[in-house]
Amino acid sequence: MSTLSTPPDEAVGERSTGRLFGLSDAVFAIAMTLLALDLGVPELGEHPTEGALRHALAAQGSHYLAFLLSFYVTSVYWRRHHAEMRGVRVTHPALVRRTMILLLAVSALPFASNLLGAYGSEAGIVIAVYAGVNAVAMGALLLIRWTARHHGLDAGAGPRPEDPELWLDLVAMLLAVPAGYLFPGHGVVALMALLVISGRVGWFVTRRRRRRGSGSAPSSGAAPRDPSGG
Repeated sequence: MSTLSTPPDEAVGERSTGRLFGLSDAVFAIAMTLLALDLGVPELGEHPTEGALRHALAAQGSHYLAFLLSFYVTSVYWRRHHAEMRGVRVTHPALVRRTMILLLAVSALPFASNLLGAYGSEAGIVIAVYAGVNAVAMGALLLIRWTARHHGLDAGAGPRPEDPELWLDLVAMLLAVPAGYLFPGHGVVALMALLVISGRVGWFVTRRRRRRGSGSAPSSGAAPRDPSGG
């Protein structure tokens, strides 16, 4: 009589990681879809004039801007989550908890985006809510990075040139909270300006770290050294 063999721990771990990836991808996809569903069509009755349509679309400009910004940051979170998890082969309870925090923030982004589009130019609290949701997502990504490396779950654990980018974006989101109150009526502009600055600084820092890393590596033209000393 044949017996069912228990799969190796590595196979079980890879399946668990695959399920975690599948759940995360599904939440990201749903959140991105909900962002688009919040874009309303102007109600102008039958046979509106082109001028009326143009005016109505312009009036919805803040909603379109909030959609583009939120879609962008959501796609960045998805990319960074995959980057932090690409070397992970086995899950850990702490890693699952941190991922749930990330997915919680991503799920709340459509609400925060709709709030930003409707009242972003009127109240500082709206910028604080939007920045707070994004700060939670970024903090969760940083915790995922730390957990994967601290528990030895990442096969390629170690500092990466792009590591500071997430910290810079987190600082930008935190600075957006007081900026929303200091510049009433221009909180969205201040938020986007801070993100652009953090993005440019992050690009510069990453490029510099990569150059430093490639400069410290042995040149391709040098002959490899025999470790035996012969």
